[in-house]
Amino acid sequence: MFVFRRRNRKSSANLVGKLKQNIGPGERVVEQINKANQTKIGTNDSEGKFRNTMRQAPVGITILRGPDFFVEMANDTYLSVVNRTEEEFVNKPLFESLPEVRPSIEQILQDVLRTGVAFNGNEFGVRIKRFGKTEQCYFNFVYQPLFEESGDISGIIVVATEVTQQVLAKHRLERSENQFRTLVAESPFAKAVLKGPDFVISIANETMLKNIWRRELSDVVGKRLFDVFPEIEQQSFAGTLNDVFQSGLLYRANEAPLLLGGPDGVREYYLDFQFAPIFETDDVISGIMVSANDVTDKVRLRKEISEAAERLSLATDGTQLATWDLNLQTREIIYSARLAAIFGFDDAAVLTHQDMRDLIHPEDRVSVVEKAFQIALETGNYYYEARIIHRDESIHWIRTHGKILYDEHRKPLRMLGTMMDITDRKEDELALKTSEDKYRTLADQLESQVQLRTKELTAANSELVKTNMELAQFAYVASHDLQEPLRKIQTFATRILETEVNNISERGQDYFRRMQAASTRMQQLIVDLLAFSRANAVEKHFEETDLNVVLENVKEQLGDMIQQNNATITSEPLPVCNVIVYQFEQLFTNLIANAIKFTKRDVNPFIHIRTGRILGAEIAVNESDPQESYQYISFTDNGIGFEPQFKDRIFQVFQRLHNRSAYEGTGIGLAICKKIIDNHKGMIDAVGNPDVGSTFTIYLPISNVME
Repeated sequence: MFVFRRRNRKSSANLVGKLKQNIGPGERVVEQINKANQTKIGTNDSEGKFRNTMRQAPVGITILRGPDFFVEMANDTYLSVVNRTEEEFVNKPLFESLPEVRPSIEQILQDVLRTGVAFNGNEFGVRIKRFGKTEQCYFNFVYQPLFEESGDISGIIVVATEVTQQVLAKHRLERSENQFRTLVAESPFAKAVLKGPDFVISIANETMLKNIWRRELSDVVGKRLFDVFPEIEQQSFAGTLNDVFQSGLLYRANEAPLLLGGPDGVREYYLDFQFAPIFETDDVISGIMVSANDVTDKVRLRKEISEAAERLSLATDGTQLATWDLNLQTREIIYSARLAAIFGFDDAAVLTHQDMRDLIHPEDRVSVVEKAFQIALETGNYYYEARIIHRDESIHWIRTHGKILYDEHRKPLRMLGTMMDITDRKEDELALKTSEDKYRTLADQLESQVQLRTKELTAANSELVKTNMELAQFAYVASHDLQEPLRKIQTFATRILETEVNNISERGQDYFRRMQAASTRMQQLIVDLLAFSRANAVEKHFEETDLNVVLENVKEQLGDMIQQNNATITSEPLPVCNVIVYQFEQLFTNLIANAIKFTKRDVNPFIHIRTGRILGAEIAVNESDPQESYQYISFTDNGIGFEPQFKDRIFQVFQRLHNRSAYEGTGIGLAICKKIIDNHKGMIDAVGNPDVGSTFTIYLPISNVME
């Protein structure tokens, strides 16, 4: 029989707390122990009840007595864990039944007996022989000393639960993560792992670091992607990363352009890439795995091939030459319509490379054509003259020129060439010579025309650059040099009126006030002209934008004007469109401000915004495409309206329908709206009725609207 010392209730309570934290299912047993400590078990009956409770506990419990750790009792759960029967385990020294655990726990047990301080084990590893073999097992346990009434320590109570499977699972997870990192590091493709919504670089393999990022690992790891590569934030990759992190959807793209800075400057890449979300065990997205394959050389090679084909087509246009492009790997051939005609077919006929070879005269197939092909593989130049047989059995002569294009490893990829029917020359050398001179002259003329046109385009481009520079200079002057004198005029006029008012006649004061008003109007005119010039800017950055957000921003900016005029603005839900954001904010601002400004007296402005889709055939605007669908957004007000015959005039610069004294403005606002809609390949229309109101409707091609 054993008891807990009354003066150790506090330590027993601490044991209870620890057991609750570490053992879980043993809470009831711990409560029983606590009760035993508090009530001081004093009878055989109470001790029997207590032991019966421990025996049925869902956690392993055993009591060890004396320095030999004699097993006084062990419940069924503990016996099951160590795979021993009660006869094999109870009433015997612990290490006689479990000798294999002695090296791991003997010293701990001795320390508990010696010091009286409980020991807590968390994921403690021991090797136990059970179920016919020795296993590495892990336990959460508490070794609590047992005190007699005299204060002596007589034994130890052990409360334990096995956590082997949890620990092994954690080890497997750690090994899996290490394998994952190894896989990333050794992948032949460029790979990196970005963590969290800030896209912190966690892993990057050698291919990514050396071939694309051109950085050392120490330069990037632990840093935000956009801090290391700020130029990416201005490209489509940034939005795509955010979309993948928010949606959890895999994203792939091929031959995507990317400008990336490095120690050797900015480079342009073309990448086949994949953004894959990384999920934690609770399905929360923790990062993104970036996989990329640099296909820059392939894209540039294809562009070179395309440009070469275009130049060849341009050089042969108007002549009797046919052009062809042969894939040396697949033997697929692309050719101009003239080639089919040379072989005696209609221009629209579809011929394979083998079909053409079969039409070569049998005597010329090997000795001429095949021989020329073998020479071309060595020299890169393909040339032959051979006979072909038309379907009507007539014999014709052809001449073929070609050139082989190679990859970076000098492997033949494609052959580009021309073909010409030279039957007449073979029949009559003189006629052939004349024909050759004619074709040569035509080719020279064509080349001269191309050079002349190129020169004209170069001159036109230079003029355009010059015009853009002048426009930029104008914008600078308008925003700085022209406004500065106006500000001084306004400042000096104000000072004179404030300080010299008693020395100036009423007429003089009126002149000064008019001068202030005129300078203010001119300043507003300059500001509006500057806005109009910016609407013509060449650089147009389109973004996928929620127009409801744009509308709310505009309403906030016009808050004072809306409140002062007691205006009401209602709107249907607006679509998400691909637009130039700052220009659409300007567009909404001008339309709403006009609707509030041109209001009848004693009438509160009311503006209703509608949206929907409409066919081009139903739009009463000349520029609409009857086959196209459009997204419309209309702004209807209850203002002063206008005469229908002025609907086109109001979109012109400096055009006003009312006196400046009645309604302020420069007459540029709607012209800016028209220019903004032009930049978006759309249309704007206006319908008005005097003293009833106006409706301004913008139409955007459906391709600008996100589904």
